[in-house]
Amino acid sequence: MSDLLSREYEVNFSHIDNRGIARPSFVFDVMQDAATVHAEELHLGRTELRVLWVLSRMRVTLSRPFLPYERIRCETWCPGIRGASWYRSFAFYADEQQVGEAQSMWVTLDPDTHRILRPTVFPAADGYLHTARGELFEPLGKLSCETVRLHHVHPVCYSDLDINNHVNNAKVVDLISDALDLQKQPGFVSALQVNYTAETQFGEQVELYCGTVDGARYVRGAAHGETHFEAQATLSALPAGRS
Repeated sequence: MSDLLSREYEVNFSHIDNRGIARPSFVFDVMQDAATVHAEELHLGRTELRVLWVLSRMRVTLSRPFLPYERIRCETWCPGIRGASWYRSFAFYADEQQVGEAQSMWVTLDPDTHRILRPTVFPAADGYLHTARGELFEPLGKLSCETVRLHHVHPVCYSDLDINNHVNNAKVVDLISDALDLQKQPGFVSALQVNYTAETQFGEQVELYCGTVDGARYVRGAAHGETHFEAQATLSALPAGRS
């Protein structure tokens, strides 16, 4: 068992958008997989603990987009726990050069009641408090935007769902990307924070609202008048030859 997991992923054409770069959801898929594998190694997996692991907040920053058939190495580790949140950090490398990083906060839920289970109820959580790499980062902040407009409405379908029977966190990033109209943007998403505030289930009609905050793009997903997720994205210029 190691307090650091290193795992390699290939960017294939199923991850690539109309501009020839990886969609923002690719890196969320990578992080979801790496976090799951590492949790299992730490004896904190969903089956062993009988819990649902739910991502509450994630912030990713990239120095450049990922390209077809690159091999991306993801490192992940657990800097600690604060309150009900399990903190997790990530770093991304291409050709041994760091090209990005991420911070995330997770909660564990009772699979029957969906009530939050605090880390202190799990003896295995002690390993989360003694890691050799990284310090506990500041909590990821709330997101908001005073003026928004409706962009589109998305009906939740089978392909959106994960093993917890709600919209997968990476699929949420695809919905956000649709609301950002990335297919016609001149840049790539170099920073993205997503706050997940409510589970989104099959058949719900998710309304996507857009706005701007301090030069960054804001997206809110809501259903039945309740916010289910919020995001703030920064776009940067594509590298030469990718515009």
